[in-house]
Amino acid sequence: CELKADKDYHFKVDNDENEHQLSLRTVSLGAGAKDELHIVEAEAMNYEGSPIKVTLATLKMSVQPTVSLGGFEITPPVVLRLKCGSGPVHISGQHLVAVEEDAESEDEEEEDVKLLSISGKRSAPGSGSKVPQKKVKLAADEDDDDDDDDDDDDEDDDDDDFDDEEAEEKAPVKKSVRDTPAKNAQKSNQNGKDSKPSTPRSKGGSLPKVEAKFINYVKNCFRMTDQ
Repeated sequence: CELKADKDYHFKVDNDENEHQLSLRTVSLGAGAKDELHIVEAEAMNYEGSPIKVTLATLKMSVQPTVSLGGFEITPPVVLRLKCGSGPVHISGQHLVAVEEDAESEDEEEEDVKLLSISGKRSAPGSGSKVPQKKVKLAADEDDDDDDDDDDDDEDDDDDDFDDEEAEEKAPVKKSVRDTPAKNAQKSNQNGKDSKPSTPRSKGGSLPKVEAKFINYVKNCFRMTDQ
């Protein structure tokens, strides 16, 4: 607002349901103000309901053209006037209104309900399409697991068959190896002869013919003349 020597500022509120506050920030001299003393005064009501006057700032262009009030709050009705000086003087501030919590909570609940309804409408079409996909995916996973189990069973069967074949192949060999000495023993017992190797006994007898052939072979190879 702007104050002059003949111009006051009245701040009133018509709505008494909510609490109002006038928060004053700065008081400064305007352009064209004279280098003289300016006194700004505020008139309001105290806690008893009686009028009270307070000096807000004392200004002079050459000394102190501006004063910061830092959020000085006054409950309306308020009258701001220039008690001394010709002005102009400018005052800045804020009008604060305290809203009841019930009204705010009701508005917030209504907004929440609207948001929930909107989100529910948007999510409804998408939710129906997700369920079949999950079912199809689960069914596909179960089929894959069954196929893997079948493959594992087939491999196990093949391994078992292969092991059985190896066992069958090894069994006759072992049996034949074990049976061979027994059969030889039976044959020797049946003939009434020992299984010892028959070697010629040299009791003054002649050497076998094999030795004569060997001697001839050695003579021919090494050109030996004497035995």
